[in-house]
Amino acid sequence: MINKIIIVGSTGKLGSKLLSYTNKNLIPIYGISCFKNSKKLHKQKIKYSIKHSFVLSEKNYQNKFLKILEKKVKLIYFLDYGSFSLRYLNHFLNFNKNSYVAIANKEMIIAGGTLLQDKIKKTDNKFIPLDSEHFSLINSKINNNIKKIYITASGGPFYFKKNINLNSVKKNNVLSHPKWDMGTNNLIDSSNFINKILEIYELSHIYSIPLNKIDFLISKEAYVHSVVHFNDGTLSINCFTNNMLVTLIKPLRYIYNLSESKLKQMYFELNKLNLEKPNDKRFPIFRIKKNLLRLSHSDQIKLMIINNSAHKLYLSNKLKYNDIIKYIMSELLKNRKNVNLNTFKKILNFINQYNNYYETNV
Repeated sequence: MINKIIIVGSTGKLGSKLLSYTNKNLIPIYGISCFKNSKKLHKQKIKYSIKHSFVLSEKNYQNKFLKILEKKVKLIYFLDYGSFSLRYLNHFLNFNKNSYVAIANKEMIIAGGTLLQDKIKKTDNKFIPLDSEHFSLINSKINNNIKKIYITASGGPFYFKKNINLNSVKKNNVLSHPKWDMGTNNLIDSSNFINKILEIYELSHIYSIPLNKIDFLISKEAYVHSVVHFNDGTLSINCFTNNMLVTLIKPLRYIYNLSESKLKQMYFELNKLNLEKPNDKRFPIFRIKKNLLRLSHSDQIKLMIINNSAHKLYLSNKLKYNDIIKYIMSELLKNRKNVNLNTFKKILNFINQYNNYYETNV
């Protein structure tokens, strides 16, 4: 029997990288999807001889994709952006057991919260987080023996350039990263550290760790991805070369016998272990970090949606770069109330409510 593999978000940077790898290693892909980049999706389908493809901005494709998810799929990747894909994953889990679910979509993980993690376990599926920080912890035994977990940030394009005034940075500088090759939204989030707040929410839900036990450090080389401080005083430093293929290939290893030699630079780099506590008054995120790490689940989802709205405003020159965090906090405090999101239906309705509001009013 062929192991069916589906890639959600195949036209993005991670999806393109993964398809190139699977093609070179003769690993067949059963289905791919994008949101609206239909031209690139069609090229991928032809180039890699993929049977099924879906443009998920179109209603008829959405229904067809839901039908495909009812079949036995061995591995599904979520490499897309935005929390609404939670609908597809929830549907997939209703019909699949003993499969692998690999997710790089932090919005979906945060939106699903502990409810999603519990359903993955109850359906006997295995979850593999693909963000480098969370991926680096999969070999650590994370339970109530943790005093503190630190994930790391590389510093983005500005942290180590102390002479730069963030009130006057250019868009092409914001949309560049010294270490990682990422999409536009992730580049903005990385430049102002909002991505670290989102990743802390993500880690809290994945490993059932209280937010007050998670923080982040700066690792300029992007080699150290997490540090675990255990209650017995021991430390675990988790590191690997900053190549996203390391994480993308991991789920395939559960299905195929892949040689370690397929990846280059898989060696110990002692000179890249330097870490530091973030301390730079130019970044407003550091002043409000404690407040952000007290947000309820519903406020975390609201923050994500507001942040996506801020991206659009900034990219259309309606919001200054250094006002992004100010805008997020101002909007977050409007009509703030804790909502009990104890079902997937409630979560998806909540997402739709705020998405519709910001699409209509921004």
